[in-house]
Amino acid sequence: MTPCSFCGGELEERLVQHDYRWEGKLFVFEEVPALVCRQCGEKYLDAKVVKAMEKAVLERLQPKRHLHVPVFSYSEVVAA
Repeated sequence: MTPCSFCGGELEERLVQHDYRWEGKLFVFEEVPALVCRQCGEKYLDAKVVKAMEKAVLERLQPKRHLHVPVFSYSEVVAA
């Protein structure tokens, strides 16, 4: 198996949560198959997996649930 391209660590198969952004909107996918570096945590997704997420977003499939996500302005946080 190919080592992590960032740190050279060993990759293992896992199911992860992945944030997918499309046209200014945030979509969260759970239970996404990925290779994850045991050393640094970098995630690698197969092209088929990314295409499946893209298809779900473009076809406007019904999500499992909705989340409310707080948004901060960095400049306001540092000024506080």
